[in-house]
Amino acid sequence: MKKLITLSLFLFAFTACSGDQITQTETEEEEQKDTTPDEEEELNGDPYTWPEYSPNIEYDFRDDYGDVPMPENVLDDCEGVVGTQSSEWWTFRWGSTANSLVTSDAITPMLERFNTDFAYFREMGWPPDLRARNGYKSTIYLFGSNLCTDDEPNTALGGWQSAVYYDGTWWPMVLASYYPVYSFDPASTYSDKEFQKGAMIHEGIHSILASMPGVKSAGWFHEGGNTWLQQTADSERSGDYSSMGFLSGAAMIAPFMPIESYSGWLQDGSFGGPNAQGVNMYEGSQQINTWRNFLGGNQYGNTFPTFLGLTLGEGSIPWIWKYAESTVLEGIADGIGSTQIRRLITEYRAKQAVVDFGVWTEAVIGLLDASMGMEIGTEWEPYHIDVETWIATPYAQTMDDGSGELTPEYRTTPGWSGANQIPLTVSDSTVTVEFLPQDENMRLQLAYIATDGSRVYSQIVSEGKVALDLEKPPANEVIIAVVSNTNYIYEGEATRTAHFDYRLQLVSGISGTADIHTPWYKGTDLTSMSLNSLERATMHDHPHTGTILAYCRHNLSPPENPQNYR
Repeated sequence: MKKLITLSLFLFAFTACSGDQITQTETEEEEQKDTTPDEEEELNGDPYTWPEYSPNIEYDFRDDYGDVPMPENVLDDCEGVVGTQSSEWWTFRWGSTANSLVTSDAITPMLERFNTDFAYFREMGWPPDLRARNGYKSTIYLFGSNLCTDDEPNTALGGWQSAVYYDGTWWPMVLASYYPVYSFDPASTYSDKEFQKGAMIHEGIHSILASMPGVKSAGWFHEGGNTWLQQTADSERSGDYSSMGFLSGAAMIAPFMPIESYSGWLQDGSFGGPNAQGVNMYEGSQQINTWRNFLGGNQYGNTFPTFLGLTLGEGSIPWIWKYAESTVLEGIADGIGSTQIRRLITEYRAKQAVVDFGVWTEAVIGLLDASMGMEIGTEWEPYHIDVETWIATPYAQTMDDGSGELTPEYRTTPGWSGANQIPLTVSDSTVTVEFLPQDENMRLQLAYIATDGSRVYSQIVSEGKVALDLEKPPANEVIIAVVSNTNYIYEGEATRTAHFDYRLQLVSGISGTADIHTPWYKGTDLTSMSLNSLERATMHDHPHTGTILAYCRHNLSPPENPQNYR
């Protein structure tokens, strides 16, 4: 009988298809004190400066684990092993039916890559996985080779972070087919071999994260937090911050999606929950497509972890893995408080609107350029709903009733922790907008890119009027009204399916809305993207998209026993 229970957190592109209790609602006193000007007071049009977070969150794994010595032993936890090759911290093991392409010519450079990359992760302060912390080498098993892990043939494809149950403990490991392993062989001619090598490191990172005490109810962060670590390590070593994984573009191009959404905006108009709630649908054994192309990979993006590293510090990410027991936002709120988590969400959404991401700014602009104008719809058959195509833009469509009151298109109103960006054309040196929220815990802030390239923000309001003095001229005479929902506690279906409505009244200094298909995020480097040229931004420009999103054909629900969540 097989001893392995697998919950795949990532499916390689080569697969077959390829404290205190915190309440959700703030008191009226908190809302008024921090965000809403007194109606009798003169509006403050001064630019807003983001304050430091106090208290903040920070953690170093070395505080608990210290310097773990290199393990000397190999845990014999899986039946059927006929071959083992080890090097330093890692070992590779295979069974009697191993594919003939898997030889030391592939194994040796694979182990070298693992040792090099994971040595740097340890230098960053991240611990090794559970095996290494207990004196055993971290392990890669060969899928489809007659091991305890599976009954598949040696031509089967796939790769996962999995776990073997042995001697009362779940031991994380990497389970990979011949395809990614052979990608390390210099003789390999696979066109995607470099992608496969990176995917293998991704799975090794999962083995670390599966050993952590936190984030047991946020499968999305097991992906986005993983890609953040790999991206950060690669960029720190190379000094190159010019690009990010293209699935990070999903959160940028569709900011109305919640931060903690696995599979993003679903076909029925709701959003996937933090642990893929609402995503899975079957007819017999056939999985039904419930998500939309590109946005369905939202969880692999890492714009929010990148923002956290820039804003709270890189030590905030380890803190989440240590202390955020369930979901990420609720866990952060346990550390910094309810008022500050709402400000953090608002800051993230405002900085998305004007692409204020420090060393990553040009990379984020590149993500938006690649996805602006993409045709978003049902990905494949069989599907749940054949949805109307959405032409991707970070800007919300609104309707003016003739008096300057703007009503947003409801289908892209914000989900919990989501936001809308409404571009407005200015006509004076001071602008005023009135915020009329229709639902709870909403915020409005004005933001723009100045002609000198700096970013300017207004005060934040939860309702009523907000003004901004345009001492620095806005690039293209356009500012962005950023409407955010600040709910951060996931409370099930009511949270997952909610959209949050509002109205904006244009009071003064604004002539109307600006075109939502123009890339205002480029500031003074603005180049228009006409609807006639949108074909260039379809899914065909992203060769890995369709196959990476094949992960959705898995059952993404966590096992009944929480300890099996890997």
